[in-house]
Amino acid sequence: MAHTLERGALSGRQAALPWLIVAAGLLAMYVPSFIDLFQGPWGSDKNAHGPIVMAVAFAYLGVRLRQLVEQRLWQHAPAPLAGGLLLLLGLACYALGRSQNVLLLEVGSLIVVLTALVVGFFGLRTWRRMWFAFFFMLFMIPLPASVVDAVTLPLKIGVSYASEQLLYWLGYPISRSGVILNIGQYQLLVADACAGLNSLFTLEALGLLYMNLVRHPSLVRNVVLAALIVPISFTANTIRIVTLALITYHLGDAAGQGFLHGFSGMVLFLSALGLIIAVDSGLSWLVTRGRPPAPPPPPVARAGWAQIWPALGTLALRPAVLVALAMGAGVAAAHALTPVYRATAAVDLAASVPRQFGEWREVSTAMAQAQLATDDDGAALVNQIYDEVLMRTYVNPRGEHVMLALAYAREQRQDVKIHLPDVCYPAQGYKVLSGTPAQLTVAPGAPVPGRRLLAAGNGRMEAISYWVRIGDAYPQGGLAMRMKIFKDGLRGQIDDGLLVRVSMLVDQPEQAAASYARQQQFLQALVAAVPPGRQVLLAAAP
Repeated sequence: MAHTLERGALSGRQAALPWLIVAAGLLAMYVPSFIDLFQGPWGSDKNAHGPIVMAVAFAYLGVRLRQLVEQRLWQHAPAPLAGGLLLLLGLACYALGRSQNVLLLEVGSLIVVLTALVVGFFGLRTWRRMWFAFFFMLFMIPLPASVVDAVTLPLKIGVSYASEQLLYWLGYPISRSGVILNIGQYQLLVADACAGLNSLFTLEALGLLYMNLVRHPSLVRNVVLAALIVPISFTANTIRIVTLALITYHLGDAAGQGFLHGFSGMVLFLSALGLIIAVDSGLSWLVTRGRPPAPPPPPVARAGWAQIWPALGTLALRPAVLVALAMGAGVAAAHALTPVYRATAAVDLAASVPRQFGEWREVSTAMAQAQLATDDDGAALVNQIYDEVLMRTYVNPRGEHVMLALAYAREQRQDVKIHLPDVCYPAQGYKVLSGTPAQLTVAPGAPVPGRRLLAAGNGRMEAISYWVRIGDAYPQGGLAMRMKIFKDGLRGQIDDGLLVRVSMLVDQPEQAAASYARQQQFLQALVAAVPPGRQVLLAAAP
């Protein structure tokens, strides 16, 4: 970026043309991204706050711009080198995020690109006076599923426990299993959107926006209020769950899941805002107690767009074109790096896995297995993640039962990938008593890296062995899965994925070791019995 702002008496059309060119570059980059967001994450309850945060952030930018012009603090001190480097960083993040469907990079790149434009055209000092708007935009970015899964579950369990205790204290027939509340004849699942990390982020954004608009001069007061936003959001979530439970108990399930379920979201934000204002009022009384009231600030003349537009200055045509061309190159790079799915033959798990092999045969049983995924609608989420699911129970002549679950997905992407039992079991009321990595020798060659869990809940205890195959590897944990998908995506390859899980009921934790050994024998017999051409579905070739 060369020196970009010129003073001069140009016509309105000449002055607007460079800005329109830069705006066209931004639209070419981010209109497809925002369409995908509205059709995907922002269209769900968990991330419905995203477009609201974006609208508020841009509105705040406009308000802050007017304030700086009114206070004569808007400056023209371009930093073309810093702006250019930031623009390259933002474009790299966009190309990688857009091509590999990493929303943290794709949406986050907008903040970096806008920062680059402000720094490059107006200077670092001007950006510092507008920093909160860019910081606030962070709350519109959908969080990675691995982060949400790790943090959301403890939050949901905590809110479920608090709601259960409060309703029990009020005399209602309430019980809880994990994040499932049973009140009267009704069963409620505390979903991610009701009490998860996304909800906490939304309320944190609301609190920070309130603090920035009020602008207290006391640093202690601001720090205390910011720290209290977390327990305030927890309390507001509890109020929402209790309200929804009472609606369902008194008016029926249709009312709880219909209009009033959406209205309970309004209860969340209204109660959170009320608590923030109440806490802030209490802090204000403590800070100002015994002090004379501060004099009101002097009035400032309001600036209209007739004054704001000239204050922006005139952008030179050449740097505007260079910026737009760089943005076009970013769009082209994202398109070039996007992996292309190559259709393969359909997988038939039911036909690939025999109903009888070795000493094991399939048996009908009433023993239910933990679901493969959980959400507001578990069945819908399973259908979204997996192309095919197989769940069977086998028994041997000694009467030992092994529950088998196979879940196959043709495409593993960052936003839709296999869910791990470490998350699914606790979400359904189980407590994971132990979890350890394991080398599962299920076929000749290198052992398969997997995990063993011991989970208790719902009146039963299960010993579980599982592995996850992504392409030709067995990544351990959500982050490793993401990195495998990301690296193969940069090579133009979209991996398939498979979850193989077996479990047995045990009476005591001491029986887990024998169950794991029996599961190993079962898996060896299973892989050996699968036709040779289909064994790669279960375990990649060594």
